[in-house]
Amino acid sequence: MSHRHFCDVAGHWWDCNGAALRLGDKEPSMCVCHACRAPLEQGDHSRCKNLVELIACSEHRDEQLRRTEEARKEYDRRAAEFGLDGKWARMKALPDGPEKHALAKEIVEWLFGDGDRQEAGA
Repeated sequence: MSHRHFCDVAGHWWDCNGAALRLGDKEPSMCVCHACRAPLEQGDHSRCKNLVELIACSEHRDEQLRRTEEARKEYDRRAAEFGLDGKWARMKALPDGPEKHALAKEIVEWLFGDGDRQEAGA
């Protein structure tokens, strides 16, 4: 009995034999039902409310790794430009109060994109 995953790199379904190589792992790991936590290859999961797991297929795994590394480098570049490490250390060292809250707000806005909209002029 096999199940399917969705390749989030190329946008297609692929059949899995019970273990898949997930991003960041060196070896494939067993696929588990998100609802009952039992292996997907064991038992009937037709009554389980399963989510689709997004995993790059073997054909597109190298592309996923390339894109992930590219995104990490871009994040590192932008974090250095923003001064994230210094701001984070400063924020952690400050006592509770308006200065700490303002710095925390600035960091959260940068992390979640409000800073991008301001940079883009939106």
